[in-house]
Amino acid sequence: ISQSMPSVMVIPSDAMLKRMNCLKEIKNQGTISYSRDYATSFIKSSELKFVIAEIEGQFSTKGFPLENLEQTLKLINNNNAMDNMVGVARDLRAELMNTARPDYIVELDYELKQDPNSRNINKTLTYIIKCMDVYTNKSVASITRANIGKESASNDVPGLVKEDFSSACGDLSKGITNHFKDLLANGIEITLRVAAMNESAVALDDDCGDDEIGEKIITFLKQNTVNSTYKMSKNTGTEMYFTNVRIKTQDEDGQSFTAYDFAKSLKKGLKKGCGLSVKNKTQSLGDAFIQVK
Repeated sequence: ISQSMPSVMVIPSDAMLKRMNCLKEIKNQGTISYSRDYATSFIKSSELKFVIAEIEGQFSTKGFPLENLEQTLKLINNNNAMDNMVGVARDLRAELMNTARPDYIVELDYELKQDPNSRNINKTLTYIIKCMDVYTNKSVASITRANIGKESASNDVPGLVKEDFSSACGDLSKGITNHFKDLLANGIEITLRVAAMNESAVALDDDCGDDEIGEKIITFLKQNTVNSTYKMSKNTGTEMYFTNVRIKTQDEDGQSFTAYDFAKSLKKGLKKGCGLSVKNKTQSLGDAFIQVK
């Protein structure tokens, strides 16, 4: 753990984006997704990049490698422009995570308000910082601070965050490193979904040699998960869904190993072993998705 610290990326929370009209809800056939406009949030909030920089600075002093949100947005900007031209659907948050591949997301939400019941004209800062595992979106550590700067003559948000967060960062970093130790010992946690398309005329309980296709998938999980750790949540003729799937953190070359890489291995096994037409539709770091066509 002293030689390998996890990387973090600081981003504004969905709640903050919504207040800035930078979060749009999209409904598609009963499924709700969100479009996040991080770039516009920097334009609408002049101090946002400075607040993020202060938080990044505190994590950096504790040895955490950083993945910067604004720089990553610039890296994928050209791809976004091209995708928009050809009508490719995009999930910007998933694209950010796949481009930068941080180990943890640090979500930031803050507001500077004046108490209407107080004679003190100074505004006070309330902020929430939540650290989440990018593979599962589970919170591993968080802090909530209120009434910061009540007696201060300055309403400089970055300055107030710098002054207060320096003492609170220790608890967050401890929560992250403890969680990271567990990942190094027991593997990262992902989900796996295998679905047979209606037009494929293939069922997951069809035979593949001496076993059914679904049984082949179970065998693969037993052989390729850390300590054979997984939990089957759904098992039908058209879909199998697994949670708490523990996979290795790195491949043989020492590169980061993600849900996409895990799904890629399973796809190869199904194509070679059962002669199936299989597509790897994984988008996020932590949700593997295989389609059988």
